[in-house]
Amino acid sequence: MKKSITICFLFFVSVLAAQQVQIKGVVKGEDGLGLPGANINLKESNTATSSDFDGKFKINAKIGDELIVTFIGYKSRSVKVDDINKTYNVVLVDESNTLKEVVVVTGYTLEKKSEISGSVSIVKMSEITKQPTPNLLTALQGRVAGLQINSGGTPGGSDTQIVIRGLTTVNSGSAPLWVIDGVQTNNSSGLNPDEIESIQVLKDGASAAIYGTSAANGVIVVTTKKGKKGVSEFSFKTETIVNKLRDKIGLLNSQQWADVTYQAQLGAGITTPTHPVLINNGSGFTIPQYLDPNGVQTASDTNWVDEIISDSYSSNTDFGYRKGTDKLSLYTQVSYSEDNGIQRYTSYKRLNARLNTSYKFFNDRLAIGENFLFSKIDEVKNNQFENAILQNPLIPVYTNLGDYAAPMSGGLQDKPNPLANLWSGRKNVEKITRFLGNVYGNLKITKDLTFNTILNFDSGTNKFNTATEAFSVNGSIPSVFQNITTDDIDNDYTATIFTNTLEYNKNFGKSKISLLAGIENTARQDNFHNNLIRGVDITDPSGYVVRDDAEFQTIEDKVESYKISQFGSAKYVYDDKYVLYGSLRRDGSSRFGPNNRYGVFPAASAAWNVSNENFLKDNKSLSNLKLRFSWGVNGNDLIGDYLYLSSFINNTSGGVIENSDYDIDGDGVGSSGGVVQKRQANPDIKWETTTQYDAGFDIGFFDNRLQFNTDFYIKTTDNLILTPIALAVSGESTPPTINAGSVSNKGVETVLSYKSNSANEFVYGVDLNFSKYENNVESLDSDSNFLLNGVSITQKDSPIASFYGLVADGIFRTPEEVAVHADQPGKDLGRIRYRDVNKDGVINQSDRTIIGNPHPDFTYGINLNATYKGLDMSLFFDGKQGNDIYNTQRNLGDFAYFGFNYGTNTLDAWTPSNANSNVPALSTLNSNNELQPSSHFVEDGSYFRLKTITLGYSLSQDLVGKLGMGNLRFYFVGQNLFSFTSFTGFDYEVSGLSAGGIGVAGYGIPHYKSVAFGINAKF
Repeated sequence: MKKSITICFLFFVSVLAAQQVQIKGVVKGEDGLGLPGANINLKESNTATSSDFDGKFKINAKIGDELIVTFIGYKSRSVKVDDINKTYNVVLVDESNTLKEVVVVTGYTLEKKSEISGSVSIVKMSEITKQPTPNLLTALQGRVAGLQINSGGTPGGSDTQIVIRGLTTVNSGSAPLWVIDGVQTNNSSGLNPDEIESIQVLKDGASAAIYGTSAANGVIVVTTKKGKKGVSEFSFKTETIVNKLRDKIGLLNSQQWADVTYQAQLGAGITTPTHPVLINNGSGFTIPQYLDPNGVQTASDTNWVDEIISDSYSSNTDFGYRKGTDKLSLYTQVSYSEDNGIQRYTSYKRLNARLNTSYKFFNDRLAIGENFLFSKIDEVKNNQFENAILQNPLIPVYTNLGDYAAPMSGGLQDKPNPLANLWSGRKNVEKITRFLGNVYGNLKITKDLTFNTILNFDSGTNKFNTATEAFSVNGSIPSVFQNITTDDIDNDYTATIFTNTLEYNKNFGKSKISLLAGIENTARQDNFHNNLIRGVDITDPSGYVVRDDAEFQTIEDKVESYKISQFGSAKYVYDDKYVLYGSLRRDGSSRFGPNNRYGVFPAASAAWNVSNENFLKDNKSLSNLKLRFSWGVNGNDLIGDYLYLSSFINNTSGGVIENSDYDIDGDGVGSSGGVVQKRQANPDIKWETTTQYDAGFDIGFFDNRLQFNTDFYIKTTDNLILTPIALAVSGESTPPTINAGSVSNKGVETVLSYKSNSANEFVYGVDLNFSKYENNVESLDSDSNFLLNGVSITQKDSPIASFYGLVADGIFRTPEEVAVHADQPGKDLGRIRYRDVNKDGVINQSDRTIIGNPHPDFTYGINLNATYKGLDMSLFFDGKQGNDIYNTQRNLGDFAYFGFNYGTNTLDAWTPSNANSNVPALSTLNSNNELQPSSHFVEDGSYFRLKTITLGYSLSQDLVGKLGMGNLRFYFVGQNLFSFTSFTGFDYEVSGLSAGGIGVAGYGIPHYKSVAFGINAKF
């Protein structure tokens, strides 16, 4: 009986296994989101289906069958049917992780990653969009090896600068070229990270050379989202951000300030310290109840930084729609961002609208389309941190009369009320609009030959009208408000680029040829208009009143530039193993002199896909090994316009003959306005050229779950555009701008990444990037020439913008040290000791030398991420190491020479009983000239921080399906929550990336930390 039952059971199972039943499953991406429109095919049969809106599918199959799951942009996957009752969870891997078939946009073309022979970094947009910021550059910071991004804390990030592989120029622009859906620009403002599909950074000379005169600083190629075949979905994202000052600013309170002031007078030799406001009690200063005889101001203990900042709220909201068919591709998005920063009465508001469409005709031989972006920005800018940090804490915010307070008597200096200034300028809105995009057509002439035509445009306006409001201070409205100057600015620009190319792609057995030829015409016009009124009274309650003695001036300017270009490239690939590439571009630019208007920019590169060789093809561990070599020449046309011409200015000013007023009557007074020469001409001016050599390799293991990429490069810029030192015989005009000198950057970049098996429920990954470069000025027009901007010097055999000044050798601590030291006026106990660099026994300007290097030894980024079922988490760390910062905040903060507030360093100043202090002794006299540039102000700017932490939860597909949605995710993001640095200033991130100054910490707007809560949905 038992045997019969067993036989029947086995027979039933065998029949069931041979019988097809309905199998259920869901297709997801690595982010856990369902993939609609994925194809599911039963191997060796005609049975097939596709996933629905949520990625779910049903298909008839039997045990032992094999399902082949495919989706555009993802690596296909095979699934064995082993259980008819379970729901199959199929996770597809993005092809960007396979390296084999991923296609990226480079120079006017699409290329397979495996066939790229230059140094191209592909940005992971999934990580970029996790950051709650409207500024794309801020989101990119630390994410890409070789990208250095410096920024201040301005809302919206308008003060952000970026360089690729080191600073390569002295007087020309250092910004990279942005190619946004084909539109070439040096301005990325208005771009919303959530509307971007992909970003590629072309870092080596060969990859960028196809862009010629615009490519010396590198190229960033941005492709925005398009419609996807089989997809029709709405997307919605909203997030609210709470902002708070990141780093505490150390200032003295009122009593501490009074104590320091007392000690400083003693240090200056004043035996009985006195003060116009404070009372000497015999051992220190006592703060009176009132600061003035009439009791208008009550002595306060004001933290002025706290008064001008507040925890603020920002927000980002996006609505999008994507649709794709065999013929149509559509993507549209509307987004609104508001970044209020932490400083009161300042704001950044941006409204974006995007429309990308394309349609195919004539059996897909012709495609026409457009990419449009409209961006509107309203921004209120104001920076009162210097006034807040230096304002005396004794001053109250408001007087006892109810209006704003400001210093009324001596000894408290004359800084204005920073909160009043912020309130006064709250309506000074800068209004910016931008319309960027293109219309294009692609015609497939034959199977292998395609003609592409595209008209790119970038047009914008910048408007500003003075709307300052008057306010009362200490009982009256300041007279300055009765005679202000107003601006009515209305600037605009229009740039067009008309590009036509022919592409030929042909396979011959194991050989593949790709040819590109193109012509391009570029035109740009900038119009500047400003109506000035000098003499407007804004104290009248009725509004602005123009005074009878007002002066009116209209400033107008128009700048035009043109460029014509011819370019071509050729690529040969043999057996997916060997890649040869070459390009050539010829540019003619109106910005350069008639004798050097045209330039030619060649490039060549080669790659060897070693892993495709027969001796490695079947290696189960090594999935990718590629060696790359490249050489390329790029140009830089980011220079001033009309440098090949002499320039003249009209600086007529009230009959002053020292300006451009002519003394026609000979009475010493100018009776007729004129012009004077400002700059001399140089018809031979030409572009800087940057030559770059690059050698790199890419290695992948275990189906490229472990990847290692490294590049070594040498980048040299010749024909630097310089302004030579003026000779007295040349007159008052600036000498002609010339080409002379060179700058080099030598560096290495490394990226290491690992991702666990994406088929598991728990998936984790690690991404590390490391960059190092050495910057050096190889030569200038003469060995004696240098460029000095404040404390930043650019000279031969030193990095650009090195710090320049005296070497501070500590503090004089004993009388013996003072006695044996060189002749240094003002030397004394507790004073800074300067090094006698030239050994002549005298401390003077001849002892100045390089005292700091603002360029980092290396930069790095660390990204950790993990997902488990519906949970996802990521932590991103970044840092700099070895860069110096010149802390100008200590110029006034370390010394009691003025009545401003001081830094907390002064509480640890040198005294005989505190002889180990490195802070100079307190004194009201600057007898030792200690405010001059010196290494006393140079600090280590290294930092390591947790830049972003993200925690998200996505509801299950079953639950969101019941809600009629495709995806619903809730998330939390923290930014700049933890930092580690020894820098004593109030912000270790300092804006500035040019020869004019790098790493000079002044009183810029500091960064803030934030937490964000958001919702992301698709339906």
